[in-house]
Amino acid sequence: MQNKTIAVMGAGSFGTAIAWMLRESGINVRMWAFKEEEARAINETHHNAVLLPECDLTGVYATHQVADAVSGADGVIVVTPSFGVRGVLQQMAGCVADDTPVLLLSKGLDPESGETFVKVACNILGGEERIAVLAGPNHAEELSKGNIAGAVVACKNQEVAKFFQHAISNSFFRLYISDDPTGVSLCAASKNVIAIACGIARGLGLGDNAVALLMTRGLREICRLVTACGGTMDTCLGLAGVGDLDVTCNSTHSRNSSYGVAFAQEGIGVAEYEERRHMVVEGAHAVGPLLKLAAEHNIEMPIMEAVQKLITGGKNVDETIVELMTRPLVQEGH
Repeated sequence: MQNKTIAVMGAGSFGTAIAWMLRESGINVRMWAFKEEEARAINETHHNAVLLPECDLTGVYATHQVADAVSGADGVIVVTPSFGVRGVLQQMAGCVADDTPVLLLSKGLDPESGETFVKVACNILGGEERIAVLAGPNHAEELSKGNIAGAVVACKNQEVAKFFQHAISNSFFRLYISDDPTGVSLCAASKNVIAIACGIARGLGLGDNAVALLMTRGLREICRLVTACGGTMDTCLGLAGVGDLDVTCNSTHSRNSSYGVAFAQEGIGVAEYEERRHMVVEGAHAVGPLLKLAAEHNIEMPIMEAVQKLITGGKNVDETIVELMTRPLVQEGH
């Protein structure tokens, strides 16, 4: 993979970590930043001063022009917040070659259509066979330090999945491949909602038992949705499912779990919290489209419904706990 050129679309924490990892592996990296001053600073200092400043980006070329980043690239990795994915893909159309593989790292659903970003990319760029998605228990803060981690990259075309597998894998980051982009996408979006619920429980001091209960029953909700939409149970039980759910619900790096704690303790709204932390609470934006998708498939998602009601002010915490704990008693796995 050395001497290949890969465009990394996004200069956030995950984009910075991925750009560093690729460059360390000898890959030529073009990094797209939303603001011109961000790109200029990276080129001048070889660091992202705002996010993960410890990453040495020497050799990474940063630009705020989409065409400059993707034209002639051997592969493109999109790692923007969910609300920015559609816009970046639209700017890429006409600039990126028809056969260039594209990997999506953004976790969520398209706010406009409620679709997975794989579907959105297919509609905008064409070529389902070249669109891949990556997910797993991967906090950028740890990746940037070379801590051991793993993930799964999924694509209908296994050759595209293998391209990114070999491009990104290194001595501390192990990638597996899958042919289930739908399952990987939905797991990546859903686990953030469950993490908010776990954060709320933790912020209320409900204890480890309550967090484990929410994680386990939350996984059941994820499994129901994924399999109804054509994904597989293997994906739910793999790195994109159980793996990512575990780290997102339990890690101190998790912005979704941390928001849940802050909500429980302060009653803070999503927008105010995002402004404070300069990070996006993806689960808060994904919960609406996920519940709409679940309704289309006649699937119950009580934990995700509870999260939506809480963060939008539709219910208070005490009412929500009573509702969840007094639901009809059923067989596990029903």
